[in-house]
Amino acid sequence: PQYDSRLKVAIAMNLAIIFFEIIGFMLALSALGWSSFVYYTQDSNALALIAAVLFICSAMWQAQGRKNKKFDKFVRMLKYTAVVSVTITFVVVITILSWTTNYSLWQLLTQHSMLYHHTICPILCIVSFLWCEQYNYQKKHAWAGISFTLIYAAVTIFLNLIGELVGPYPFLKIYSQPWWASVLWCTIILGGAYGLARLLRWGQKKIQS
Repeated sequence: PQYDSRLKVAIAMNLAIIFFEIIGFMLALSALGWSSFVYYTQDSNALALIAAVLFICSAMWQAQGRKNKKFDKFVRMLKYTAVVSVTITFVVVITILSWTTNYSLWQLLTQHSMLYHHTICPILCIVSFLWCEQYNYQKKHAWAGISFTLIYAAVTIFLNLIGELVGPYPFLKIYSQPWWASVLWCTIILGGAYGLARLLRWGQKKIQS
């Protein structure tokens, strides 16, 4: 198999992502059980775990000369979506949850499973994507990058509307705030998500060029 240096680093970083994601999920599941998946944090990290596994498979097959363009494109788009999603997790923790919950920023970044799902794994995903994972993403791909976030938002807002779910985040508690506040939060978070998707794509292109 022919592995260039950048691909070797990418595989190593994705192996690290898998390792830390598993630790994070062991802690999250032991504390909250399967209900932990009501949170965007766990959902986005699950996506990152799956994307990392598939990325390694794709990279190894590519190094062995067994190229499959359709599968490779699917994996790269999934990886992009996962990186955008965990970046949103990281940014929302710092900019919103740190002052709208009872947790301090330090606790949110270092306590229990949050150390892995709020901090270590998102940072590893971002660094690997920007420096090591090569793919010619286009501007239009930003919509694919936020697709997971749009689905999560649609599902959780609907469940809040029909009373099957409360939150789980303060800005999703639509019956505890004026309607315009919910609209404002959606605009800020989804608009910010799209901006992050564009920024990550631009950053990768600049860093790797």
